[in-house]
Order: sequence, then C-alpha cells, then structure tokens
Amino acid sequence: MELPRNLDDVLRHILAKSRSESGSSVLAPEDEAYLNDLVLAVRDGKRAIVVVEDADERLRYMFSNATRAEAVSMLGKVIESTGRRLVEGDD
Repeated sequence: MELPRNLDDVLRHILAKSRSESGSSVLAPEDEAYLNDLVLAVRDGKRAIVVVEDADERLRYMFSNATRAEAVSMLGKVIESTGRRLVEGDD
C-alpha cells in the first residue's frame, strides 16, 4: 500500500467530504476545528455536556462520561468562568 505524501491534505479532504455529504455548515472553519477537538476529547473519555436548541426552542442535551450531578457542576463552572471573563472585559 502506498502512503500519500501529505497526510494533512488527506485528512482535510475526508473532513470536507463528510461535511459536503451532510450539507453545508454554518460554522466558521476555526469553529469546525474547535468542535472536532472537543469531540476528540469526549472520545478520549473527558466529561462533556452538549446542548442544542432546536428550531421549536426545544432543548436537546447529552452529557457524556458524567453523572447528572457532575453535569450540573460543570454547567455551574461554565457560568462562573463566563461571568469572570465578562467582568474582565474578555468577551
């Protein structure tokens, strides 16, 4: 089997293909990359909370590798961290 010269190009092609198959993305390329990093972290066993608001304002959510209590604690940390950044002017 022959390996391609530039594996980064191959990976970009695979990601672009998977995005085009599922439709276009409204995310900026840097946001797509960040989201992919987060998914990899979850796959590596990190705790996570994912919340999506549907068009009808219904929330869909999932927490992975965490109990409900841990998920609530994580949400509290997010709120606290965001509040600190806002106070410091780092929005």
